Amino acid sequence: MTNIRFIYLYRDASNYKQHGEVILSNETQLTVEEIDTQIRSLLSDGLFFIAGQMQLEERFFAVVNEDDHPWHEYVQVEATTDPTFDPVPEAKRDITQFLQELEQAHHTGWDDTQVREDLVRQIEKERQSLKRWLDD
Repeated sequence: MTNIRFIYLYRDASNYKQHGEVILSNETQLTVEEIDTQIRSLLSDGLFFIAGQMQLEERFFAVVNEDDHPWHEYVQVEATTDPTFDPVPEAKRDITQFLQELEQAHHTGWDDTQVREDLVRQIEKERQSLKRWLDD
């Protein structure tokens, strides 16, 4: 049975990138094309998601600055014979479960506060600065 590698990245406003991936089982034998289509239909603009909301490793840089934001970017899925690797090992998620969680996040709404605390503070600081600028 082949597993599914979900590849994603974090790209800051200066275009610096950090890559991430997870390998999930595919017990229902969905095709890569079916999975890709479902994923893209559930992401913001077909590309963006909040990694923490999906229980994926956040790939932010160690030091937060004004180039940072809460969004990760979907790259692709591919079939692999590599063993599963999931940051939620007790769950042993299958791609079908992951797609259900993605659909739930899509319907609930992407929550940009479900990220590292220092990034939440940076985003709030930028929002306040913008608000002051708009109020002037």
